[in-house]
Amino acid sequence: MYPIAAIFDNIVLYRYSSILALAACAGICIFMACCNHCKIPVNRAAGTALGAVILALLLSRLVYWYSRPDTFTSLLQAFATPGTKSFALSGAFAGCGLSVLLFAGNGRRIKMLDCMCIAGCWAIALGRLGCFFTATDRGQIMMNLTGLPWAWPVANASGQLEYRFATFLFQSGTAAILGLLLTLLFRKKKWIGDVTLLFLLVYCASQVLLDSTRYDSLYLRSNGFVSIVQILSAVAMAAVLVVFSIFAVQNCGFKKWMVPAWIAMAGLFGGAGYMEYYVQRHGREAAFAYSVMGTCLACIVLLGLIFWHQSNKTVKK
Repeated sequence: MYPIAAIFDNIVLYRYSSILALAACAGICIFMACCNHCKIPVNRAAGTALGAVILALLLSRLVYWYSRPDTFTSLLQAFATPGTKSFALSGAFAGCGLSVLLFAGNGRRIKMLDCMCIAGCWAIALGRLGCFFTATDRGQIMMNLTGLPWAWPVANASGQLEYRFATFLFQSGTAAILGLLLTLLFRKKKWIGDVTLLFLLVYCASQVLLDSTRYDSLYLRSNGFVSIVQILSAVAMAAVLVVFSIFAVQNCGFKKWMVPAWIAMAGLFGGAGYMEYYVQRHGREAAFAYSVMGTCLACIVLLGLIFWHQSNKTVKK
């Protein structure tokens, strides 16, 4: 049972649900402010935000039902059952993107995606803090590190407290730092579209690592090895790197150093994937495995930033 925040007659407000609601409201307000900064009409921004809320709720529950079919007796029950814990953030991303595609209107979609990425960062940063009051978004049991930011106590099935890796807190911190950096970049209006691509590159890289630490990750029905979040994040990262590479070649022309850089990125993806396999077979060596995985992902991001710089570099003709 979640800790209760307040009771009004027959209405019970839980702390976790309250924080999620506040995070969603904050995200909508930031999104509207960013749209105003981009001179996007209020009615378009409000319609897109409303559509994003509805579609995000539906698709996030759909993804959760797909991954955890045993949670509900049927798909109909999945959509009819209230609650705030049976949702998948990846589905919420899909809902937000679909809302922009449907309601933003021609010529505004890229700007709105930039606005939504910034709002999403701050909403995630706040919303993940709600996991202080749940048993979700945790990693393995920490034997020596029992304080923040590494671990937070949670009651197990027998009622005893155990300190587990505070995955949610690292997710929150990562989103907050990325949100700050993207907000600073967003103020320079010449970077239209780059905010979305950089968000996907950096945020997805962090989720490949952090989602691996969770004990409650969501998996494909056909694959219980790599989580849905890791698969989608890796695909998104690869797509962004392809886009940056194309733009870099178009802007600066083909350079000899690009070939070894592409080969290095492929090798780094392979190294991160192998470390996922390794950590699942050698749980006691998690610190080593995640250090190597994190290094591989950081190097991929660094190479991606180099290509991004080349794609925006002013070239003298």
